[in-house]
Order: sequence, then structure tokens, then C-alpha cells
Amino acid sequence: MDARLDQKFPCAADMERAALKRMPRFIRDYIFCGMGLGGAVQRNRDELDRVKLCPRYLTDADHVNFATTLFDREYDAPFGVAPVGMGGLAWPKAGEIIAGAARQHNIPFGAATYTTATLESLHQHAGPCGWFQFYHPNKPEVADDVITRAKNAGYDVLMVTVDVPANIRRDHDTRNGFAIPPRLGPSTVLDLVMHPVWSIAMARSGIPAFENLLPYIPEGLSPDDSIQALTDMVVGHVTPKMLRVLRRKWPGTLLVKGILDPEEAVLCKKAGVDGVVVSNHGGRQLEAAPAATEVLPAIRKAVGPGFPLIADGGVRTGLDICRMLALGADFVLMGRPYYYAVAAMGEKGADHLMNVFKEELRCTMGQLGCSTIPSLRDRLVSS
Repeated sequence: MDARLDQKFPCAADMERAALKRMPRFIRDYIFCGMGLGGAVQRNRDELDRVKLCPRYLTDADHVNFATTLFDREYDAPFGVAPVGMGGLAWPKAGEIIAGAARQHNIPFGAATYTTATLESLHQHAGPCGWFQFYHPNKPEVADDVITRAKNAGYDVLMVTVDVPANIRRDHDTRNGFAIPPRLGPSTVLDLVMHPVWSIAMARSGIPAFENLLPYIPEGLSPDDSIQALTDMVVGHVTPKMLRVLRRKWPGTLLVKGILDPEEAVLCKKAGVDGVVVSNHGGRQLEAAPAATEVLPAIRKAVGPGFPLIADGGVRTGLDICRMLALGADFVLMGRPYYYAVAAMGEKGADHLMNVFKEELRCTMGQLGCSTIPSLRDRLVSS
């Protein structure tokens, strides 16, 4: 670990603060804010803070091992990168930078559907650590083409995101006139001028666009109509029948992301999926949705001990990772922190944050007296 970087950015919170100062407001609000008044985003943090773990000191746990086997692949740590839509707005090529760091650290990288890079280019950086997030298009020909592209690119894991069944109205984006590419009105121009480091970096990189989905946008549409066409493309609920069809089409690991209800987790299991991601989409879809920490124990009880559960939502430290694992998750994903890290310090950011998370995890497990991941569940303090 770089000692100078570690002194300046010893934790994810420091990276987040630095990143948010660099970004124009309309970008900062899009990435940082959640739905409505932000209640679900705050709930994710509050519920994590309520999870208490009791240390055991009279134990032989001096050698911590947090390597994790998931879907027949061994990862160097029990955490990975969640897909972040339009994460490339945080910093140019952020997705590619993070994907390359994930490969170096041997942890999963979730390649988003709505991104400024193609799924093919992201897999070139992530290699075998790449997972592809799949928003199920309501046009069968588009769905089949995206699945074929993911297969041909070399992805082994398809992560079907189900918690975006309807068009979303986010107050901050409406207020800011958020659009891709940005609408260059007086307030936007002033915002860009006041954040020169971000603006210059983006200008050098080129205007961001939905590179991954350009083939599916009808020709001749205005920028606003193009965005609406992409949004409308995934409107609709994913049903158990659709999951069974995907199970037949996808030869690799099939995950469902966005599950909060124990009965739905059981439905996913019955449909033949290989695991679920317990998530409220980072608080960005439904403000009243529970945090993953609130529902994890019930979902674990419903699906049984052998069914893989992955969790995300508000995780910012190695301690938070331990909290999720203690509650019943087998693996943990984080999204925004990696993009903040890259926005704060450029190409070194993702690698540095992954090192920080590993050190925090090692420190926390040592303090708890846990030499392995499964022993964390014995440290959970019942409420």
C-alpha cells in the first residue's frame, strides 16, 4: 500500500468527501443521492450501524484468512464491485480502471448495463473477474442480443437486476436538468467552470454516452428521446417464468439482484438461479424499501444454509463487510465507494481502496477473534 496515499485517504469516507468536491453538482447529486428525500440511503447506513458484533479474545485466531470460494471460483476477499449505472460520470474511464484493479485483486467486478463503456471493453479489463449486470429488455430481440454479447465477451456470471420495474423520477435530477450528454444551460456551464479538474478531465476524455446500448437506440432521435427510449426498454417486471427462460439460455452462473422479500428469494431458488443479491439498489429506487441488513436473516432462514446470498447497500468499511457476513451473507458488494476513490485520486484510487478494505477486514476479524469468514456469524449480537 502507498504510504502517502494511505495518509491522505485512510478510509472510504475521506475518498468520498474529496470526490464529491471535485464533481459538478448535477453529477454529484446523480451519483450520491437516492430516491425522494434520501430516506433509503440513510436507512442503509443507520441499519448497518445498529449491527453489533461481540469480540472473543481468549481464542487462537492470529492468522486471518478471508479468501472466499463462490460459484466454484476462489476470490482473494469476500467482497467485490457492484454495478454502478453511468459510473463513468464520476471520472473518465472509471469503470475500466476499477475493472482492472478488481482483476489484479482477484475480486468480482460488476459491469453495468447503463454505462459509458461497452460490456466487451469492460470484460477485457476485468477478465475472469467480470460479472455482467443484465437489465431484462422488454424487446426479446434486444434481450437475446445482449445475452449473446455477454456470452461471446466471456462473462461467466449474469446478474439479472429486477428492482427497476417502472420509470423513476428522482427529484434532484429533475431539479438539475440532468441529462446525458449534459444540457449546457447557464447554470450547468457555471457548475462546470467551478469544478475545473473534473471538467478538464472529461473534456479530454470526450462527451460521455451510453456506449453499451448505442446499437439499440433508433436513429434520428434527439438526446432526450434517446434517453427515454433506453429507459422504456427495461420497463416491466421480471417474472419467475422469465427467470426460468433465462436459466435455459444462460450456461453460466445466474444471479438475481434486488431481492428484499424472503418469498421472492425462494421463488428465485425454485426458478433455478444460483444465488440472489439482497439489495435495495443503494436506496435509489424506493425510498420506503428496507435495508439489506433488515431482511438478510429472514431471507437466509427462508432459502436455507447452502444457497448463496450476496448483499449490498451502504457498505463503507471492513467492519460493514463483517456485519453483512455475520447477518447471513456469503459475499458483499459495494458500488459507489470505488467510483469515489477513482474520482478522488485517479487511476490509483480503486487499487488503494481495495487495499484499504482488505486491511480493515483483516483488522476487524482479528479484533473479533475470527480467523475465517464462517466464524463471523457466531459474533452477531442478537437485538
